[in-house]
Amino acid sequence: MKIVKRIYDGCAFLLTKVIFPIVLLLILVIGVSELYLRMTSKYFAPLVYTFNKKVGFVYDHAASPGIVNDFGFVDKNRTPSDKHRKRVILVGDSFVSGTTLASQLEEDLNRQVPSESFEVIPMGFPGIGLGNMYSFVEEYGIEFNPVAVVAIFNSSTFANNSRILESIKLGAHPDHPMRLFFEESNGQCRRIPIDSDYQQYLLQELPAKQTNTIYTKIDQFLQSTLGRLHLFNWINDIVVSRDRQVFLSRDNEFAFRYFQLRSMPQFNKILSDWYFPRDLDINSMFWVPVDGLPSVFRDALNSTKCTLMEFEELAKVHNFTFVVAISDDCSIPNTLQRDEFNYRASQMHRKFAEYGYKDKVVTVARSTNTHYVDLFDSFKNNQDALHEYQNIHWNDDGISLAAFAISKYIASTLFVQDNQ
Repeated sequence: MKIVKRIYDGCAFLLTKVIFPIVLLLILVIGVSELYLRMTSKYFAPLVYTFNKKVGFVYDHAASPGIVNDFGFVDKNRTPSDKHRKRVILVGDSFVSGTTLASQLEEDLNRQVPSESFEVIPMGFPGIGLGNMYSFVEEYGIEFNPVAVVAIFNSSTFANNSRILESIKLGAHPDHPMRLFFEESNGQCRRIPIDSDYQQYLLQELPAKQTNTIYTKIDQFLQSTLGRLHLFNWINDIVVSRDRQVFLSRDNEFAFRYFQLRSMPQFNKILSDWYFPRDLDINSMFWVPVDGLPSVFRDALNSTKCTLMEFEELAKVHNFTFVVAISDDCSIPNTLQRDEFNYRASQMHRKFAEYGYKDKVVTVARSTNTHYVDLFDSFKNNQDALHEYQNIHWNDDGISLAAFAISKYIASTLFVQDNQ
């Protein structure tokens, strides 16, 4: 009996004096961390998105009315009735959606041009290109009578402007896109409208036996059970960002779609000199000199030119100034991007061009007489410290610097006398 009592006392001591305090401390740390992140960071419950046949995908206002406005953007509700404020529409992908860039830009514009009252209205959704940004402005932005429209152009934008490359990335058939595109055909620019029935023409998905692994099951379980926790998203971002070859994770999926398009006569030729997956991928290829670009990537440059021309026409009709803000990641890739290029380029001996991405943006902007501001001029002295770890997205300091550079350009271009 004494032995049993000693075992019982020992277990009780271990449970009450060791295990219970550790568990309590762990719960306390997790709770405090979650509360801190909810109060200070961008991590929140994943938003529900919905398809809008006029503009493509936006967030569902009904599912998150306190976060998503009536238009489907992460922003407060806006009204066009105030005629006394100068409106600036800020369009972009994840550089705009859910960030503080718009509010920072608004503060800086009001500070730099005190004689005017500015309102900056963000219209963004992750992963979109200029065509999708155009649809936001055309459908919603125009009613605010903006004095300027600013589009953020980063190192994913060229690919997002191509309906073929977007098809490989997202799975929609190029002839039945779920976003608006513009492209060149026989020397003329044409509009490729959104197909409201795009779901009927989706490309085939990678067979489940290749994607339904133990790792994907674990990931799906964690996402479904912990995905609403800020702390889980924060840790997940750190783990993913430190994976040195995270860029390979979707190669099988993209390659499966690439070969589907190669089997279609209307797309085989334009894809024939791009040898994916042994070649550079959708984004990395745009660092190659223009004369070394495969056909589908040169086509993406022409699509970008057409979209800028359409933006300029819209600006003339509605009397606003259109500005492209070129993100600093178009000038110098971060370490992860450079590693990706070197890893992929080795097989096909592709050459990396310093400032190759930005030079293409500038060339296209100049050819269409589009206003542009190169944010690298502000970032170049401290680029790494202004970004999230191994990420093209800006941290809070980077957002502040970008907003100031954009506001300075707008103030000096549109309000020269006020700014002197």
